[in-house]
Amino acid sequence: MIKVDLVTGFLGSGKTTFIKEYAERLYNKGQKVAIIVNDYGAINVDRLLLEEKLGDKCRLEMVIGGDVDCARRRLKTKLIAMAMEKFDRVIVEPSGIFDVDEFFDMLYEEPLERMYEIGNVFSIVEAGLDRDMSHESRYFLASQITKAGCVVISKTDTVDGPDTLNSNKDFITEVLSEFNHRGKLPGFYLKSEGGITDEDFEKLLRVGYGHGDIMKLPLSEENGFKSLFFFHVKTPIDSLKEMVEGIFSDKEAGNVIRLKGFIQNSDGTWLEVNATKSEITIKSTSVGQELFIVIGEGLDEEKVGSHFEEYRNSL
Repeated sequence: MIKVDLVTGFLGSGKTTFIKEYAERLYNKGQKVAIIVNDYGAINVDRLLLEEKLGDKCRLEMVIGGDVDCARRRLKTKLIAMAMEKFDRVIVEPSGIFDVDEFFDMLYEEPLERMYEIGNVFSIVEAGLDRDMSHESRYFLASQITKAGCVVISKTDTVDGPDTLNSNKDFITEVLSEFNHRGKLPGFYLKSEGGITDEDFEKLLRVGYGHGDIMKLPLSEENGFKSLFFFHVKTPIDSLKEMVEGIFSDKEAGNVIRLKGFIQNSDGTWLEVNATKSEITIKSTSVGQELFIVIGEGLDEEKVGSHFEEYRNSL
């Protein structure tokens, strides 16, 4: 049977960075690896970033967003196709807005239960995660952690203080308690900016998955999350960071949780923008797409768009 690893994590936690390192190490061990990216949006930026890093070392596939039932059917179809090609390992990166129980339920359906076994479940948690996140956001975080074999604390360089591990463990314990968590707390791994070491990789290969449960929270469109897409964005490059900061601080725009996308320089090169409330990263990249995705709660498209000099709301 093929092992399937699930890499969860809240929006902007660092899932794609972790997968780059983890998948490359699997490849170096001689394994045939496939990655399925199932993003919270109809257009996928993470696949571009993975392709830039991994090239032809791994098979990359994308499940285009849609309603929950449609996305589930597409993911199931993709997994069946991967099994036919006899991969050793399939890594699934779902949306940051994702209920892990739904994934487990799907793997127990025919014919997937005869093709796959769950390998490892990692939940990536940013060290500087916003402690004032909404009740719904805390629920999604809890649902991901309760089935994790390991919580990977990422972006540790963005947090001051020596007790990063215990402070994050305390916060996670608090969030789990809020939803009546039953089960064992997963293991923790502090991921340094230097990457995964050989010794750590061997340990991560054996973390497995958790068996905890939490109280289910009924969600609707009124208390759910939304993605906004802005195409062909024009904005001054020299004030790009200030523009992004303005979107996050604009209360009338809604509760912006994640912003990611690309903008093109006048010479045709690309800049990748990846931002949360606690961190804004802008760097050169060899690939790009004229697109910005803004994800959050209660978003006002017009207010968000007003921070760009120019944009289109369709291709």
